[in-house]
Amino acid sequence: MLYLIHLGVISLWMTIVLCKRKLSWHSIITAYVIGVYCADIFEGLFNLILGLYKFTTHLSTNPIYANEFGVVFADFLILPFTLIIFVYYAARSHHPWRISILFAVLYIILELIYLKLGYLKYINWNIFFSTFFYVVGFRVGAYLAPRISSYNPPVPYRVRLLCFSHMILMWVSTVFALPLLKMYQFKPGFFKDIMTDCRVAELISGDILAILCAIFIPITPQRLKPLVFAGIALVGVTIAIFAYQKGWFIYYNWSLLLSALRYVVPIGIIMLYDRWESSYKTISIYRAT
Repeated sequence: MLYLIHLGVISLWMTIVLCKRKLSWHSIITAYVIGVYCADIFEGLFNLILGLYKFTTHLSTNPIYANEFGVVFADFLILPFTLIIFVYYAARSHHPWRISILFAVLYIILELIYLKLGYLKYINWNIFFSTFFYVVGFRVGAYLAPRISSYNPPVPYRVRLLCFSHMILMWVSTVFALPLLKMYQFKPGFFKDIMTDCRVAELISGDILAILCAIFIPITPQRLKPLVFAGIALVGVTIAIFAYQKGWFIYYNWSLLLSALRYVVPIGIIMLYDRWESSYKTISIYRAT
């Protein structure tokens, strides 16, 4: 319940901020995808792989699934929404350092509440580690805030494309794989924990495609981009077929066709995002001249 309350409050706050119409859709999406990427990478390392702490969300009787629900709430909703709010305030402040400290203190207090009420469990972690990451994270956010809000200068396009690609590919796996719809499961056997095994395999396969997009799309002429995107989608389909043949890809309510679409559709969305960004850049150059 605490996670739902937190999400509700932060969503309401974000809605109030967005209603002021001070952030463009490019700024909102950029803040969101950077938030998802950073949270997901750190969560994957410290929570899933190293097991330094776990989310005891009380949203499932299975502790493995309960932790994954916490990852979903934190990485894809609460923390990215917080970054959008933070960008709004930090970009308009003459003292962004102070804003970063205020947000860091807020989240340190919230984490202590989560610990006290039993919604978060430290294993080989402590509040000083969290304090360090909140302070550094929001300080980096303060540096990025004017770049995200005004695009003058912008966050490098390769970074934005990498973060967007990661976000859309990971959202698909989050919805359809364990523990939400439970339609399929990656099971390469690298980890004993089934969610760590599934999630890390998804991160690796998804980020291979995200990195390929970030490397090749910015240097590809516009007329050839559909072919490059098709090639990257083919890499994803090949990974899915190879994993299934190896017994690493378990179908529950899934099929080979859906496995192909699991990569093809997100790559198509990434292609639309690239076109949108290209149009925005063209319009910006035209207005500047």
